[in-house]
Amino acid sequence: MSIDDISTHYRRLLAEHGDSPQAVQYSCKKSQERRFELLAGIGDLRHKRILDFGCGTGHLGSYLDEQGIEFDYFGTDIVEDFLALCQSKFPLGHFEDFNSLSHLQFDYIFVAGVFNNKMADNTQFYQETVRKLFSMCRLGLSFNMMSAYVDYQDPNLFYEYPEKVFGFLKREVTPFVALRNDYEVKPGVVPFDFTVYAYRSGQ
Repeated sequence: MSIDDISTHYRRLLAEHGDSPQAVQYSCKKSQERRFELLAGIGDLRHKRILDFGCGTGHLGSYLDEQGIEFDYFGTDIVEDFLALCQSKFPLGHFEDFNSLSHLQFDYIFVAGVFNNKMADNTQFYQETVRKLFSMCRLGLSFNMMSAYVDYQDPNLFYEYPEKVFGFLKREVTPFVALRNDYEVKPGVVPFDFTVYAYRSGQ
């Protein structure tokens, strides 16, 4: 899919499902929030400036609010309808297209599910995006991807080997990398995605 195709895809999901996990391609709230829990494990988020890259309808912000975490919330997405919805939900937040935010610095940046849809060159997309986002963060970048270690691959989704992502980060982005592939998103289901923390300095 092209960027325009992906944008159209998510606008259709939003029209069909409203402000729900299904609008951003999650199967349920429980699995979505489990992934947020893992992404948020990168560090202490209290009173931090956070960018939600691919913010969707702001469910990550809602999740962090429910944990009692006070933070400065910024979000960006290719779907303008998502940005408008987020701004209505978080009037003190800042939701704009990426070009309007790309000159700013953040403490932590989160990327949830953005690298999952099949594109013309997924490897180039995720590597260029990670390089750019890491240049914008003071403390760390957290993102997740679908693992290639599965017994079935949806033809519309992109799967990557975790060790390839780890090697790319170590060689080209930062020596301080942690990779988690030890969790269940759904009880009893073997891990089919993984979460990565890329840090500015040692922990």
